[in-house]
This record gives sequence, structure tokens and C-alpha cells, in this order.
Amino acid sequence: MPKVDNKTFFLLWLFNPFFSAIYLLKNFKDTKKVGPYLLLSVFFGISFIVSTTGGDSKTYADELKHYHQHNLTFSELQTNLYSEEGTKLDVYQPVITWIVSLISDNTKVLFVIFSIVFGYFYFKSLILIRTYLGIPLTGLVLTVFLLLAFTNPIWNINGVRMWTAVMMFFYGVLVVTLNNDKKGWWFLVLPIFIHFSILIALVLFLIHNLIPVNRKKIMFGIFIATFFLGELNLEVIGDYFSQLPGFTQSRSGYLNLEYAEGLKDAELNMSFEQVLIEQLGKYSILLMAVLMVFNFGFKKNVVDKKFDIFLTMGLLFASFSNIASSLPSGGRFLVVSNLILYTAFLLYLNQKSEIPFFLKKILILSLIVIIAFNIRMGLNYIGVFFFIGNPIINWFIEDSPILDFIKSLI
Repeated sequence: MPKVDNKTFFLLWLFNPFFSAIYLLKNFKDTKKVGPYLLLSVFFGISFIVSTTGGDSKTYADELKHYHQHNLTFSELQTNLYSEEGTKLDVYQPVITWIVSLISDNTKVLFVIFSIVFGYFYFKSLILIRTYLGIPLTGLVLTVFLLLAFTNPIWNINGVRMWTAVMMFFYGVLVVTLNNDKKGWWFLVLPIFIHFSILIALVLFLIHNLIPVNRKKIMFGIFIATFFLGELNLEVIGDYFSQLPGFTQSRSGYLNLEYAEGLKDAELNMSFEQVLIEQLGKYSILLMAVLMVFNFGFKKNVVDKKFDIFLTMGLLFASFSNIASSLPSGGRFLVVSNLILYTAFLLYLNQKSEIPFFLKKILILSLIVIIAFNIRMGLNYIGVFFFIGNPIINWFIEDSPILDFIKSLI
């Protein structure tokens, strides 16, 4: 019998959702229905602070106000989506924004919907993985699980198109691979209409299905080769891209040399901690891959065939991500490959695999630093009332990022 009492949880949620989240997560293993987690998503959407520094969420908020102010009709929306410049497949965010604009220009309504949709696939994915694991969430297992949870956290609704698409796709991978449920294919295809670039992830998934799972050593070799790969020639890639169908041309800006130079300048201006986190993440993935391949690619047979599938899949996605990282915005695919490889590593640990003590400690420490940094980034989108408020109070309050509040105290 579940330890979470729904009535108690709901009353606690009305009083203070942050406390209700603690109550819920303490009983995470026994709470497999997504309903309570969606209430947490609702509160996050209410409390979400729209970016004031030119982030995507500000664009969504401005778009909502524009649609509402000008009473945009559906035919006008279609004109925007299907212009002479090309067909736009990313219909999720514009359509949801337009529907909300018919009744309100309140950004809280918009981000509650974004948060519910994102939260559904986010929490369902975590529940599915936790249900599959037969080991306690302690030590390294807990650390990797938390890292998985904070790889694409719910505050990524700041860039709702790409990150909702990633979350839905990852859920589809889990349903198809862990549950052997063909219904999961819907969630592999539908993300294309949220962010078109997920088509690449779908193609990689289809390619993976053609690769025998016992090809771990070959896939690992490709992964290592691409890990140390140099930058790609954008002009050559741009020439090939221009030959693709018209509906893909809205993505040509990602191959623009000026855009690429702008991103390079931003990378040069990265803080020490950002560089540190990037390197820790990169080499933590490498260490995980080495451990998995060495122990189950060279030494002994795999007990869990699902692990085999996720490992070869993760190495394929990571190999592509290593290449794509040299392209403007290509690094976003690292999130997809990391989600898959972290899942593979959890399945590796689920087989009670032994890891040398010093490597385990290094890995735990590195992952904790990455988790802390990711949480710190999330403080740009929540305020003090996220912790002390409730759905009613926060609906009428315009909060400020808690990170700004902390900085003011220093």
C-alpha cells in the first residue's frame, strides 16, 4: 500500500507545495502515479520567473501578449507558421501560446501548461527508471539518479521547445526499450512537432535498432575517436544543408558563420566554474563509459540485456554529440546522449557491479559538483516564494530570482 496519503498530500500542497514535494519524494519508490507530481508541476509553472535577460521564456511571454493584444486569428497563426520562407514544423509552442492568448495574456497560465506537459514526461521517466531498479537509492546510485534528474530539469521550460521535445523523446526511448511497449513510438515521433531537430535523434534511434547489441567494443572505439575530434567545417555542412527540403531551412541559421562566431565568443567569456563543470561532465561520461565497457565488454557476460541496449545506444548518441558539439547549438544533443548514458550506468550499477573505491569517490564528488551547479542555474527561475508560498499566494505575486536575492546579501 502506498505510503503517500493523497488527501494529506493535497492539503499540504495547498499550504506549501515545497513541503509537499519533500513529503512526496521521501516516498518516491512507492508513488508510481504521476498525478501528485503534476500538482508540483502546476506550482512550478505558477512560480516560474520569466527570464529578464533575453531568454526564450521572455520571447514566449512577449508573443502571448502580442497574440492577445492583436486578437490573432488561427488563419493568421497559420500564415506565421507556413510562410513563403518555408514550413515550420515546431507547432507546439506557437499553438499553445495562441490558445492561451484567446482567454488571457497572463504568462502564469502559459507556463503552467508548459510545466504540466514537461512535468508529465519528466516525472514519468524518473518513475519508470526507479521502478526498474532493484537496488536502494544510496551512495553512487543516488548521485547518478539525481544527476539524471537534473540533466534536463523542469526549469528548462525557459527553452520549452527543445527541452520538452528532449524529455518526450527520452520517455519514448524508455517506454520502447525498458517496457517493450510499441506505444512509445508515438513519443519518439511527436517531439518533431515540438522541436524539429529531434528528427536527428529519431534517426539515430532507428540506426541503433540496426546495430547488434554485442558491438559494444566497436561503438566504444567510435565514441573514443569522436571524443577527441576537432571542429567541423561549417561552410561545407551549410552547402549540403541548403539542398534539403524547404521545411528544414528554418534551421539554417544554426550554421551561420556569424552566429557560430558569436557562440565562440560567448564560450571564451565562460566563467571558470562553467568551464570546470563542462570538463567534469565530459570526463565523468568518459569514466562511466570506460567502466561499463571494460566490465561488460571485455570481462564477463551481461546479466541485464536492457543494459546492453542502453549502453550501445548511449555510445552511438554520445559519438554523434561529440561531433555535433563543434556546431552552433549542437551541444544540446549532449543532453539526450547524457540521459541515455546515465540510464545505462544506473542499469550497470543495478547489476551490483563493483567499482574501485577511489574511482567511486572521484565520480561521486564530480557528479555532486555538477548537480550543485545545475541547481544553481535553476535559481535564476525561482524566487523566495517558491519555498514559502503556495499556489494561491504565488498566483498574485511577481517574484524575483532567488539568485539575485542571495547576491544582494553578499
